[in-house]
Amino acid sequence: MIVCPQCAKENQDHYKFCLGCGSDLPRPGGAQKPLATTTPPAGVAAVAAPAPVPAPAPAAAARTGEAPTPARSAAPAAAPAPAPQQSPVPQQPAASAPQGRACSSCGTEIPAGFAFCGACGTPVSGAARPAPVAAAHGTKQPAMLFLIQPDGSEGGMVEIPDSEVAVGRDAGGFFETDAYLSPCHAIFHARDGKVFVKDAGSLNGVYKKIMPNQPMELKSGAIFRMGQEIILFEAIDKGAAGPDGTKRMGSPIEGLWGRMSLIVGKGRLGNAFPIGGEGVICGRERGNILFPEDGYISGVHLRVHSENNKFFITDLGSSNGSYLKLTGETALETGDFILMGAQLFRVQA
Repeated sequence: MIVCPQCAKENQDHYKFCLGCGSDLPRPGGAQKPLATTTPPAGVAAVAAPAPVPAPAPAAAARTGEAPTPARSAAPAAAPAPAPQQSPVPQQPAASAPQGRACSSCGTEIPAGFAFCGACGTPVSGAARPAPVAAAHGTKQPAMLFLIQPDGSEGGMVEIPDSEVAVGRDAGGFFETDAYLSPCHAIFHARDGKVFVKDAGSLNGVYKKIMPNQPMELKSGAIFRMGQEIILFEAIDKGAAGPDGTKRMGSPIEGLWGRMSLIVGKGRLGNAFPIGGEGVICGRERGNILFPEDGYISGVHLRVHSENNKFFITDLGSSNGSYLKLTGETALETGDFILMGAQLFRVQA
């Protein structure tokens, strides 16, 4: 078992995230090594995760409470008297353990009483989060970014200091191999138990994963991503009159309140889809707008709808998630996922 250093919850050896508080768990091969404390002005270099060290085979030892093996004697010992017959005592059936539940994001079974999925870190709806345990000797864990590989394992990490640090291809390591990252892509820093990020004028932007089945407000002009599709959302302008009171002519738009347009390049839009009524559902197999060629989109992926003159986007428990492009400086917390270029990162604040 692995004991979480944050909340003292016991977790199975193969879990990467604590099922009690969502923090990353110590690796079997020992603690991961952060980057050097000195941060160059151009940014911080990425480091690869150390390879797990196989655990040594347990030494042969006497079991607790087991009597030592007696020495052999030349004379045969007398046969013991037969024990008196006892009537068998009926055993009470063991109480059934409380049933767990399947993770809404990846389907992994989550034991009852735990607040986070041990495979992907998704919080369990309605589960109470335990208070974190103070670090030993008053030490504070540094904020980190963990690279998530396609198979869900961690491929490396970078430490986020209190001062601003640049992340991008110029940072080297696993960043420099991603052609979709700008040389200086984003600026990170840690403060007051949170990690703050802002786009450094990158070409492809910084995206944050939205929580499944939790509507998030969508502003006109917002950009979101599902699978390999990058989509611009715009509220439909009803066509206000000009300064002199003249109304602009156009096609009728009765019942429509928004549109989604595919972004096919910088400043270039592709197909556009009108939105009206109760909204639209997007997916690969079912819904109002289908993307049958994109294997990274779930059968039913997300919904865009309007309520009380506001617009919302909801991920419908998709396998690969939905991501909203960030504008301005954004505060991140432990367990948040950030998509930059073609790489996914988990935040440890």
